[in-house]
Amino acid sequence: MNSPYREIAKEALINWNGLSKEEAISKSQNETIRELDDQVYAMDSVEYAITGIAKQLNIKGTKVLEFVAAVVNGPMDAPIFSEIAEKARGLTESQKLEILETIHDGWVVNNCDDKTFNKKVEREQLRQYAPSKLIGWNEVKSDLIFLKPILKAIGQDVNEEKLEETYHKEVSEYLKENSIKNKGDLRKLIERGKDYYPVLPDELDNKLLSKADIVTDQIIDNWTKKDPKTAEYIKDIEEQKTI
Repeated sequence: MNSPYREIAKEALINWNGLSKEEAISKSQNETIRELDDQVYAMDSVEYAITGIAKQLNIKGTKVLEFVAAVVNGPMDAPIFSEIAEKARGLTESQKLEILETIHDGWVVNNCDDKTFNKKVEREQLRQYAPSKLIGWNEVKSDLIFLKPILKAIGQDVNEEKLEETYHKEVSEYLKENSIKNKGDLRKLIERGKDYYPVLPDELDNKLLSKADIVTDQIIDNWTKKDPKTAEYIKDIEEQKTI
């Protein structure tokens, strides 16, 4: 029986595990949910996606549990999907971004252990511990792998072009609200830790504090290479690199 989770697992097996489309389809349809999650580790992010949707659509109590069960186990035409589809009419791009933010925040909370942190240090990916509005559209859109099949089940398509446009508008507003015009401003924001990004667990907050310069450099480098639209919002980056 197919389900949004199995669709997510299929895409993950292709994009993360390097399987062919045929291999991924076979695995996603014939293996148990537990067996699939042991390979793609998607369940936590799927649950955060559902949490974000439930918050945006004011779904509570047993309906949330029913929603989770249908997302994980199916069927694709489960009655709860039709019920939630009625609530989802008019879901805005900003609301979809908030759901993606919930997924990212959940990842940050779940990946603060020493092993993962040290891995991120080695891979020069500490920027991933920043809020969604600082990690770049390239990182934000990667979480669509968890969200698209769930939204599709409740009658919502994702227009990536419109979503990206809304993201960049919100990033521009975020940078203005925080008076970020150059690298020095960004570093000062990062140094505020939990004061600017409340979801940070204490242990992660402490680890990042001593690496604020590195996080800042990685954020700007990612913008420059993979999200130039955000980089345009920052003035005098080149001149500020030595600050």
